[in-house]
Order: sequence, then structure tokens, then C-alpha cells
Amino acid sequence: EVERLLPHVPARRRYRPVSRFPPVREDLAVVVEEGVPAGTVRRLIEASPLVARAELFDVYTGPPVPAGKKSLAFAVTYQALDRTPSDEEVARERRRIVARLERELGATLRG
Repeated sequence: EVERLLPHVPARRRYRPVSRFPPVREDLAVVVEEGVPAGTVRRLIEASPLVARAELFDVYTGPPVPAGKKSLAFAVTYQALDRTPSDEEVARERRRIVARLERELGATLRG
């Protein structure tokens, strides 16, 4: 059955080298319009060169989130190949990510 499966295998496989340095993990929750797909938010977070992955772990609607909006919470893993990211680097990158989400999706940081 391999011949039937081969057309579904991508020609290029994307990979990311494994870092020997430990990652920094933190949660990031943003409020967006209900129609904004979580995958779009995740892709924008993962576009950061310092982000190894962002995993959605919670979707919430209801008070205190305004009607017509939802809260998306992600577990974000920051990691570099040549060092452990400092707290200052992570904070700076988080600010950039939040600014991009605000600019492109109208998101707000859930505090």
C-alpha cells in the first residue's frame, strides 16, 4: 500500500534543530474576536525567531471577557540554539509578539 501513501507525503520536510540549551516556558493569554482562528494566533506567535512552539491550552468565553470575544491561552516555549534566553530577552520578545497580535488581529493581552 506504500504507492497509495506516497502522494500524501510532503516533498520537503520542515525541521528545526534541537537545542542543547534549556527552554524558557511561559503562558500567554490574549483576547480576540470570536471569529479569529486560534491557529492564526498560534502562527503569529510561532513566527518569532525565539519561539520554538506555542500550544493552545485554553479557550474561554464569558465574564470578564466581553461578549463577541474569546480568550486564547498558549503555553509558549522560547528557545535559542546558542544560549538559554534571558528573562529580558523573553520579555522583549513577548512585547513584540503582543504588539504584532494587537496590530494584525486587534488582540489585547489578558491580564
